[in-house]
Amino acid sequence: MPYEYFCNQCDAVSPNQREREVDAEQELVDHRRATHGSLRPAAGDGVRRVHAEARGDGLLPAGWFWALLFLLGLLLANCSGLLAH
Repeated sequence: MPYEYFCNQCDAVSPNQREREVDAEQELVDHRRATHGSLRPAAGDGVRRVHAEARGDGLLPAGWFWALLFLLGLLLANCSGLLAH
């Protein structure tokens, strides 16, 4: 799962998600230097994991779920004889 930094002080978020946590932490340090004079903002900041599989607000299942559901449907249709020649 990718990582991103966030800053509650100025509502900043990583422009790009990073595969490695250390890369997101470096962006956080760069943001602190450029925006907050190398100080940690009073409202807080940090690095968090981002769920890449989530769609939109995360309420819909990921693509693997739909593929599994489709295969299960095919299996049940075959077992019930709906796909018989």
